[in-house]
Amino acid sequence: MNLKYLLIILLMPLFCLGQYEKKKNTLKNQIQKYRDFYSEGQLDSCYHYAKISYNLAKELKEDSLQVEIVGILSFVEPDLEKALSYLAESEPIAIKNNQWKRLKGIYNRRGALYYHRTKDEIALVHFLKLDSLLEVRNDDIFLAAMNKVNIINVLYDSQTVNDTSFIPQMSKHIKDGLQLVNDGLKISKDSLKFYNAYYLNIPAAILYEKKAYVHVQRNETQEAIANYQKALSNTDYIDANFTGNDLRKSLIYNGLANLYDLELQQDSALHYYKKDLIAINKTTDTLMQGISNYRIAEFYNKINNPKTALRHLKTSETLLESAYFVREEHKYKIQDIYASVYNNLGDYKKAFESSEKARKYLNDIQTEFNKENVSELETKYQTEKKEQEINLLKSQNKIVEQQKTNQKNLLLGGIALTSIAGFFLFFLYRNRQKTNNKLKELNTLKSNFFANISHEFRTPLTLISSPIDDILAKDSISNKQRQQFTIAKQNSERLLELVNQLLDLSKIDEGHLKLQLQKGNVLQLISALSESFIYHAHQKNIDYTIDISNSKDAVWYDKSALEKITVNLLSNALKYTPKHGTISCNAYIKNKRLFLKVINSGKGLTPYELNNIFERFYQTNEQNQGSGIGLSLVKELVELHQGKIEVQSIPNEETIFQINIPIDKNSFKKDSIITLSNNKVEMEVPLYANITSEEDETFTDSDLPILLIVEDNIDLRNLLKQSFEDRYNVITASNGIIGVELALEHIPDLIISDIMMPEKDGIELTENLKTDERTAHIPIVLLTAKADVESKFKGIDIGADDYITKPFNKKLLILKVEKLIETRRQLQLRYSQELVLIPSDIAITNLDETFLKKVETILEKNLIDSSFNVSEFSEAVGMSRMQLHRKLKALTGLTASEFIRSQRLKLAAQLLKSSDINISGVGYSVGFNDHSYFAKCFKKAYNCTPTEFANRS
Repeated sequence: MNLKYLLIILLMPLFCLGQYEKKKNTLKNQIQKYRDFYSEGQLDSCYHYAKISYNLAKELKEDSLQVEIVGILSFVEPDLEKALSYLAESEPIAIKNNQWKRLKGIYNRRGALYYHRTKDEIALVHFLKLDSLLEVRNDDIFLAAMNKVNIINVLYDSQTVNDTSFIPQMSKHIKDGLQLVNDGLKISKDSLKFYNAYYLNIPAAILYEKKAYVHVQRNETQEAIANYQKALSNTDYIDANFTGNDLRKSLIYNGLANLYDLELQQDSALHYYKKDLIAINKTTDTLMQGISNYRIAEFYNKINNPKTALRHLKTSETLLESAYFVREEHKYKIQDIYASVYNNLGDYKKAFESSEKARKYLNDIQTEFNKENVSELETKYQTEKKEQEINLLKSQNKIVEQQKTNQKNLLLGGIALTSIAGFFLFFLYRNRQKTNNKLKELNTLKSNFFANISHEFRTPLTLISSPIDDILAKDSISNKQRQQFTIAKQNSERLLELVNQLLDLSKIDEGHLKLQLQKGNVLQLISALSESFIYHAHQKNIDYTIDISNSKDAVWYDKSALEKITVNLLSNALKYTPKHGTISCNAYIKNKRLFLKVINSGKGLTPYELNNIFERFYQTNEQNQGSGIGLSLVKELVELHQGKIEVQSIPNEETIFQINIPIDKNSFKKDSIITLSNNKVEMEVPLYANITSEEDETFTDSDLPILLIVEDNIDLRNLLKQSFEDRYNVITASNGIIGVELALEHIPDLIISDIMMPEKDGIELTENLKTDERTAHIPIVLLTAKADVESKFKGIDIGADDYITKPFNKKLLILKVEKLIETRRQLQLRYSQELVLIPSDIAITNLDETFLKKVETILEKNLIDSSFNVSEFSEAVGMSRMQLHRKLKALTGLTASEFIRSQRLKLAAQLLKSSDINISGVGYSVGFNDHSYFAKCFKKAYNCTPTEFANRS
């Protein structure tokens, strides 16, 4: 055998041992990091390093460290299934190595995960496992007592209405828990098993409280009171700084208050309700503070003190507004108590309103309850399905574990017998080489696939482009058709550019893309390319500066590659620079190298995005347009030039892309040089610069319905505008913020909005407009590429009137718009047929009903005043004249002045039927100064004179 190979075989075990020690030191550093972050409360960072440590410990087969790490990792892991899987992996290791302390922690953590995150009764199984282990080991009395508390809590929380079957089992664990506490307090301080009574008082207080609850259920009043007092005495031994002590006292005081209330001892009950309030106010738990306030409010109302009850109720309502995890049951309870309090105060209107609110919350609770039942059935099905999958995987895991064991034994034998180990590692190296060759073959297949599919795209794209060019060459087509076919042409060219980029990437992967160097003025090329972006930069009001040296020297470079690099960098900068931002392009030659720097302002990149920005198909945001291959291609082309590319970013300030590549002939291989050219630069205008420009829009007031289109894609926005402009007065917006502003300014008859947009998306736009009194009536149709049911639910839930997925049928969209506007016209017609304004009959939303009620109130006060006009009307409503005009027009079909006149005539019709006022006086009574004008208007509205109308009735 060759001496070199023999030496490698002999030294390989030492090399492996050194690598193992290096990784172990890395593991220790990662463990220290997650411990430090955990102690500082930085749980996100703790999770990151704990996960790295756990995977490294598994790789090194450091069982004790793996079991130690899983305690923290399962706590900070946000995904319940992953947290449980970590515990499941570590449990058999802890058992195998007799790590009883860690095993106790695993059982306790698993029970806590189920109890706190899902309220699942399966938590009881794991707490009972821990209970059995603690009973056998008998080495942690405090944990054993607290585990009894956990078991009792699960039993208590699993109860249902009128269910007392859990009480005997609960009583047994309370008894066992108190026995553990008493045994612990008797242990000598000199004993190794000594536990400070200071800490055992914590489970003692909880156990006595729960024991009191059991006596309450059995109607054993005196025993319940005695145990509540014992619970209180144990809280006195707990440090005042212990965060849960005041909350525990509050719960005990509430239990005593409820007990005395049941016994009709109202003075004692009030005493403990007050102590409950004092204790809970010492905590920062706003939810429990709110609950305590409405409990005492309910009691005050019960003892005929509704005024004090009202004060506590308002305090409770304020607290719950700022609290987290407020359930619908709490909101229902407050409104139910409000109804009773207002009834006792004699305010029957408010009592009715509160009662209606309570009924609404009760309906919501019932609906949620029904959903949970369905969800529970689904969960059971999924659980059974997962159990089947787990059983299938267990057999596979056994095989994998057996393979790992065999590898470990083989490695140990190799260290003992160096020669045999050398041969083994040699064969292992050969196998790895074979694996690498297979991976290369797969990579080649992948590249070939991209190349083949890209070539397949080129043929249909050519077939698309050719007839489009023929049509555009004709003078007979209309301007509208020319604009549509121009958009199609530009998008087909864009698609062709993407296909070409994919082909370039596949050629680079295969090593087939070679530099084709020629001599020329590279700075002149970059200058011409960068100037082609000036027009688009001005369109977005971007401050675009070009700083390129005026060198006339001819250098060596690949023209095609430099064009792609420059165009992609500038296109990327324009895409991510907001309006009124800045972009600068700087290029110069120094020390036989070309330097190109592109800087743009904007949101910038996070550290994670910086690390992945050159990955293929990577996008910083799913809403961003693009394919994610441009920057990847730039990096590959720069490296092909033996150059360097760097990116730097300052969040919310700027992003800088810098490249430098050699331009000296001696830096490249001779076969790369193809020709010596003159300095003339010939280039095509980059596709990005040829973007359809938006026409400056001017809003023309007309009788046509106003349609607002909010869409960030300029081509789609123009296509939608063309589809509706013959029948509607169309205005457009490029994002949600502008859309809301235009909606408030013009009060359109209907809005079509995309969902995924920059600045403000369609969901936020809908929510803003549907909660604004001025725009709540406007129908909104949402367009989106997301076709899943959940997305549709979200859109409809926030108030959208319809939801259409892309790609959509244009005729269907036009028909839906017409039908929505026709529905609004039917409501307007209904108003004209009603003798009396009934807000609920013509309102579209609750806000519209509130608006019409406000209008009704204002007109009741001012209608008979002949000087009352539209200006005063709009000021009283709190809208501009135009907004009031558009709002009333949408709801009733009348302008503001026509609406006032209509209401006066309807009031006159009522007076003619029901009052004794003479006919000539009716007009003056409803705000008409001229009787003849009144008679003329009345006849136009009712097709008869006031006299004929009065005689009919």
